[in-house]
Amino acid sequence: MSELPKDLIPRAYVVRGGLPRLVLPDLAWVGGCSNSAGWPGKANVRPVTHEPCMAYVILGQKTIMLDTGHFGLWYSLEGQLETMLQGRPLDYVFVSHQEIPHTGNLGRLLAKYPNAKAVGNVADYHLFHPEITLDRLVMMKHGDRLDLGDREIVFLDAIWKDLSGTMWAYDTKRKLIFSADMFGYIHLADDHVCGTMLHEMDEALAAKNTERPALPFTGMRQRDQKARVAASRQVRMSPAVRPI
Repeated sequence: MSELPKDLIPRAYVVRGGLPRLVLPDLAWVGGCSNSAGWPGKANVRPVTHEPCMAYVILGQKTIMLDTGHFGLWYSLEGQLETMLQGRPLDYVFVSHQEIPHTGNLGRLLAKYPNAKAVGNVADYHLFHPEITLDRLVMMKHGDRLDLGDREIVFLDAIWKDLSGTMWAYDTKRKLIFSADMFGYIHLADDHVCGTMLHEMDEALAAKNTERPALPFTGMRQRDQKARVAASRQVRMSPAVRPI
């Protein structure tokens, strides 16, 4: 990072559209986008597109960050997180899968919040982060639950996997599923799209951006997902909670 031009990171990884923002009183939206025209030699490429690199923070009685945000966005993400936490500690970091846009800031986050623990399928994270003590890497299996005080986070084997270790998370209070890349999309570079939900856009802007294809997943057509769907529905009703 230090060897790159000082202005490259903010050009390649942009933060627009009012982020960070509270989308619910207890749910923060943080992060930014990867800018297709931000890299050397790409300035004249058209159309200019953005690929969202988002993370979320549940502000329950305990806090959890869902994914870490992209490594290149840390210049903004650190302050975004402080703004949303308002002096509170970060208790947990959910790592959905081993990819830079999703877990690239894990080392930075656990250094900044020394009492926080990483939760998810962390089977090989000790190899990526030998500086993190093993007691702070908590392996979760399909159906395990984490108690945040006012809700539970249920860990789910992803119905569609980006990588072999991909997990999803379910918030029992808000009934929200955090599905990593499942509904990811690449949108046109427009300040009225970054950090904006589809229902907040006018009809023309929404149509222009939803006509672009969603991100593909290997095996979506080749593998019957009925068993995983059934397992996901069943486990969300389970009362078992794993103390951490």
